[in-house]
Amino acid sequence: MRRKFQILGSALALLLLCSTSSFLISAGASAASTPKPKSSPTAKKKPAKKPAKKTTKKTTKKKPAPRKISKPIPSPSPKWPPKGFKAVDGVYISTPKSERELVGVLSAKTTLLSEIQACDKRVCAVVYVASKSKCNWWEVQSIVIGRYADVLGNLRTLAGPSKAREIKTIILISKEPVESYAEILNMRAFCRSDKRDGKVPSNTFTPNPELAPTPSATPSTAPTADPSPAATPAAS
Repeated sequence: MRRKFQILGSALALLLLCSTSSFLISAGASAASTPKPKSSPTAKKKPAKKPAKKTTKKTTKKKPAPRKISKPIPSPSPKWPPKGFKAVDGVYISTPKSERELVGVLSAKTTLLSEIQACDKRVCAVVYVASKSKCNWWEVQSIVIGRYADVLGNLRTLAGPSKAREIKTIILISKEPVESYAEILNMRAFCRSDKRDGKVPSNTFTPNPELAPTPSATPSTAPTADPSPAATPAAS
């Protein structure tokens, strides 16, 4: 009986020893498997940068560049011979094609304003004349026709000089009132190089009580030198 208790005690001791050793092994394994917490590195503080100093630039005012003065463009020389003119031996004559053209010409030539004012009350006409050579003065002969196509008289108009190939505007002024519906027709121009025999500008009307015929190309007053040939345009 005692022998059985000894064997049982030995078995219990062996069993207790095995359980203790297994407990120690598992405890050691668990202790080995749990990692130790690592210490986090401490961040080093960087020194704060000092704000950069603002540099103020000195603004220098630029001097304005001098303006370029453009040279005046010379006006183109008129075409020669002038278009639409009638000519005889280098003397050219024409009449305005429209009222608008006439207004433009008169507004550009302020020297004619004093003469054109007389046309508010009197019958007038305008001619353009030119010559291939220089003219000391101009003479324009014409006739004045009344309402019933009767010739009222002859009109002689004198004008100033002109350069070679210069187109000159001449105003013919009669004594007939605008209400009479008269007309100035059959204009003939003479480029004169002799001594002038009248006032410039001037208009001399010679009445024709017996319905005088159309004046000839020869000037009414004989010049000291032969005038240039005349040019006769169509009636205006």
